[in-house]
Amino acid sequence: MKRRTLSTTVLLAILGAWAIVLRLFDFPILPAAPFLKVDFSDLMVLVGLLVNGPIGAITVALIRDVANYIMKGGESGLPIGVIMSFTASMAMFLPSHFLLKYATNMKPMMRKIWMSLILILGLVISMALLNYYVTLPIYITVMNFPIDNIAAYLLSIIIPFNVIKGILLAAGQFIVVEKLWPIMQQHHIDFPAYQVTNQANRPTI
Repeated sequence: MKRRTLSTTVLLAILGAWAIVLRLFDFPILPAAPFLKVDFSDLMVLVGLLVNGPIGAITVALIRDVANYIMKGGESGLPIGVIMSFTASMAMFLPSHFLLKYATNMKPMMRKIWMSLILILGLVISMALLNYYVTLPIYITVMNFPIDNIAAYLLSIIIPFNVIKGILLAAGQFIVVEKLWPIMQQHHIDFPAYQVTNQANRPTI
């Protein structure tokens, strides 16, 4: 048990480091908002979830976001980007914890499809709410961001961006669960409570 705890801790630290690196390779996807960028560091948060459940996901996301804030700082000194990033990661992956743990009778492919839908909806809804009630009002008030109509900005910029981002990350998630998960099972480094494949094919931990 102690050996597993130690190896899990080390693995989560490595995943956090990889998330920091992947965050550096961000790129724009919406011509109307080139300042909004996508990266694939969230896939390391997903792997953290598969390794050690919600604690694993939270740990990897915190390592990435705290390190990013230390290296780059925040908007006007405020950790707005850190809060947005962490909230998005939790909204995308924590709901899947309950699906993986309790939907034991669901077919593996259907479970992966539901995970993809959860990711996209979690990202779009959480970012729409956070931007509408918190982030954009701060940008407008503190940093004089030129937005006349928050609702229109959400519909034309924020929501389309997060839909595209969600689809890209959902595709990455599908690959991780389809290809990496069996390898994790074989090496006994997966979270025992999850049922991504049939229980009969799952190695004993």
